[in-house]
Amino acid sequence: MSVLSQEEIDALVNQLAAPETAAVPEVRKIKSFDFRFNKRLDKFSTNQLQTLRTLHDNFTRLLNNSLSVYLRTRVEATIVSIEQISYGDFIASIGNPSILSIFSMDPLPGSGMAQLDLNLVFSIIDRLLGGPGWYPQKLRDLTDIERTLMQRFMARMLNSYRESWNYLLTLSLKIEALDSNPQFIPRIIPLDQIVAFVSCELKVGDMTGVMNFCLPYLVLQQIGPQLSDFQWSPSVVAGRGMTDVDIAQLARNVERAPVDVKVELGKTVVSLRDLIALQPGDLLMFDKSVDEPLAVTVNDREKFKVFPGVNRDKLAVRVSRIVENEE
Repeated sequence: MSVLSQEEIDALVNQLAAPETAAVPEVRKIKSFDFRFNKRLDKFSTNQLQTLRTLHDNFTRLLNNSLSVYLRTRVEATIVSIEQISYGDFIASIGNPSILSIFSMDPLPGSGMAQLDLNLVFSIIDRLLGGPGWYPQKLRDLTDIERTLMQRFMARMLNSYRESWNYLLTLSLKIEALDSNPQFIPRIIPLDQIVAFVSCELKVGDMTGVMNFCLPYLVLQQIGPQLSDFQWSPSVVAGRGMTDVDIAQLARNVERAPVDVKVELGKTVVSLRDLIALQPGDLLMFDKSVDEPLAVTVNDREKFKVFPGVNRDKLAVRVSRIVENEE
């Protein structure tokens, strides 16, 4: 057994009494990595995303015209962005509450998804029922009647969506599911699959909300070459996708459009004193004789020459001739 010398004892005491030097931590560069996806690769090319944007730009133009007549108010839909994300990210980004609709895209395999803010949904339903577009302050689930109205609205919206795709291919769209709780929407594809996420802003009257579309890559993969090589031109618009059914549908939509029809009996000039003094039974002399045809205007454009008359106790006119050019 060895005995420490006095020098060794003093050295140990001094070492223990000395203050500890703080260790400098090693600085390492940290790189984020998403462990959910082992192959996070972009599926859609730049050309394919541009084609999708062109198709959806056309969709918003068709939708603005269709819904403005349907809801009897001004409708403005605009594309905010289009990008490729995972289906899981899309589900996580869905605002709750909102309406989600899954629709098939025959002949393409699989389904797409459309999402609308619930406050915008209630505003649309109120307009469909004749209201000014109000929505409840406390949002709730849809009733059976409201769900039926919303299914009809979504079907009309998908009709415009189908028309916008007709320039590329003919689709048959059908609503497969509609719910106001995202948790009840089935997972149409695995969460790690890539989808095209199209975000739109929809303004109905004074109400503005979000309308999003989710198109899985697995669904559009079959038409990948068409999306890459698609060229938007007048010949494409005129010669591809417009079937007889589309033309007939367009004609029906135009036929249902309301127009303002007026018959002008004639014109005259009176003083303000005479106008104020008019009483029931007084006569006004117009600048047209009784045997001269009257002008009929449609949306303030003269279209017909007519003669006045009566039909079944109602005022009527008989068309004399058609005005080819505005006079």
